[in-house]
Amino acid sequence: MKNKHILYSLIVAIISLQLSAFNLFAQNNLLSFNNNNQFKIVQFTDCHFYNGGEKSPEVLENIKAIMEAEKPDLVILTGDIVTGSGDNWPTLASWELLTEVLIQYKTPYAVTFGNHDDEAQISRKELLKYLSKRPYCVISDEGGDEVKGIGNYVLPIYNQNEIVEKLIYCLDSRSYSLAQNKGVDGYAWFDQSQIRWFARTNQSWLTKNQNAQSLLFFHIPLPEYKQAFDNGGFRNGVRMEDECSPKINTGMFSEMVLQGNVLGSFVGHDHNNNYVAQLFQIALCYGYFSGGNSYCDLPLNGARIILLEENKRTFTTWLRRIDGKILYEVELPYSEKK
Repeated sequence: MKNKHILYSLIVAIISLQLSAFNLFAQNNLLSFNNNNQFKIVQFTDCHFYNGGEKSPEVLENIKAIMEAEKPDLVILTGDIVTGSGDNWPTLASWELLTEVLIQYKTPYAVTFGNHDDEAQISRKELLKYLSKRPYCVISDEGGDEVKGIGNYVLPIYNQNEIVEKLIYCLDSRSYSLAQNKGVDGYAWFDQSQIRWFARTNQSWLTKNQNAQSLLFFHIPLPEYKQAFDNGGFRNGVRMEDECSPKINTGMFSEMVLQGNVLGSFVGHDHNNNYVAQLFQIALCYGYFSGGNSYCDLPLNGARIILLEENKRTFTTWLRRIDGKILYEVELPYSEKK
């Protein structure tokens, strides 16, 4: 009996230590460059995972393959991760299964919502509350009720001298047009409150280090993605479907340009696109379809990788497929002078 009591106490102690570690990480959210002066991000997008889906195992296998090959410092899920509809849809059970795969790698992960994530009788606020309690998840809602959308936040990346060098913005590009009664159908756009929050927050961080650079992650591509691809400038990767951007342009890209420190943005939404194009020295990047239970004409699923380096105003990015093949590696923003 005494041995059983000791074993039970030991198990409780181990669990308590693990939870303490999770809570400490959640409180600090300190992300920093490694000893090689690098910081690697993996972007998974449009997983469309749900528990019991015929092709859902492909989603989890893809995550495992990418995580084991790349060993990232941060994972960012850019929307339409768990999708479905109806009162009895296993939304939280599906999120639990998917995040358990990430948790086993003990890697922090961020989440931005897509237009399908809250279609199964669960709100964005409820999802944020649930995810914020999951181990290693760094989602938050810094804007609060004054800023539209759920889950607008920034993750600072510190260099070896504990100075912020990169700023990772995770933004809610929201769902569908709120002006359909005025003939504006399609998808939502960034609200002015979100653009103001981004500008204000970015300027605040730049007072700490005027040389810091920013990268933005969200789900729905800006209208400027099409402009960048069509203008005949630098691009790589493929466009196999039209960009499904909002029909109203509220100026998020203009603010990105005016801020002067934005290196690029990363989206999903259009499953057949994985290109990078460039406009005004800002890289406009698609992720790589990471799902199984949805449309896609690409041969295999995968992810986009983003490699940041200390003291460099560029980043390197590539696509990795589940079979290990690497595609379209490039240093961005692209310059012909290199």
